[in-house]
Amino acid sequence: MRIIAGKYKGKILNSFEADNIRPTSDMVKEAICNKIQFDIPNASVLDLFGGTGNFGFEMLSRGASEVVICDNNDKSINIIKKNNASLKENATIIQGDYNKCLKILSNKNYKFDLIFLDPPYKTTYGEQAMALILKLELLNENGMIIFEHAKGKEFDYEGFSLIDRKSYGIKQVSYFMVKND
Repeated sequence: MRIIAGKYKGKILNSFEADNIRPTSDMVKEAICNKIQFDIPNASVLDLFGGTGNFGFEMLSRGASEVVICDNNDKSINIIKKNNASLKENATIIQGDYNKCLKILSNKNYKFDLIFLDPPYKTTYGEQAMALILKLELLNENGMIIFEHAKGKEFDYEGFSLIDRKSYGIKQVSYFMVKND
């Protein structure tokens, strides 16, 4: 797993093997970044199901001004901290499940331009996180949620507009914005 572009291009990130960790592949990460490339500079970014921090650190490398990475797994948090230190970055790292993290961020008045969701595929954590993000108003106007999920998982969310959806093997990435009714 490596940073694919920006100031840390080619930097290898620390990782670990675990059944519940499924880092976003370079191919998928590059496709996402190509789609949102003009939204990244100076963006505030949340990597909610952080794993190794792969996506968040890619955003910092490409010019995001602020990145928050959340995960509830001890090993993941340790790897995220190691990657943060090796890049000499100051990403905000929060340990806790998505509910806890989103509530902490709301209490600290955070707002994000880009929110990346890559929850365990066999759960509804992503859908629940989207509802809470909307309720807590954590997305800036014109902000976007990028949701990586199992292919074929079609859904609509009240309060969000589906902007695009792309498939990559067994994965799918859906892009959402808050509806402006």
